Amino acid sequence: MAYAQQVQPRYTPQAYLQMERCATTRSEYVNGEIFAMSGASRNHNRLTAMIVRGLGIQMKGRVCNAYVSDLRVKVNETGMYTDPDCPDIVVVCGEGQFEDEELDTLLNPTVIIEVLSPSTEGYD
Repeated sequence: MAYAQQVQPRYTPQAYLQMERCATTRSEYVNGEIFAMSGASRNHNRLTAMIVRGLGIQMKGRVCNAYVSDLRVKVNETGMYTDPDCPDIVVVCGEGQFEDEELDTLLNPTVIIEVLSPSTEGYD
């Protein structure tokens, strides 16, 4: 017996952003598809905090800002939108450029840091 393959809906970047900004769960956008993201572990959060502390020391006196989660990144080369909780840390040196007036989707990160886990290292 043959089973019909379920067709996944495709979304525009604008539709994704509209849904994501109202959602209670986080997701990423890749080539018209939306993928759910899971939460971080205690160890993951501890490592992220240590990295941010070190970056703060390194960036002292520079025109750079570090952002921890809650800032989506758009990868212009691929059209991918990251989940606002992924990457874990984004650094911008100079003036940040954003997708729109919401100021929640960064277009010009200088450094992107993602703390990997065994379940996400192949993808991240």
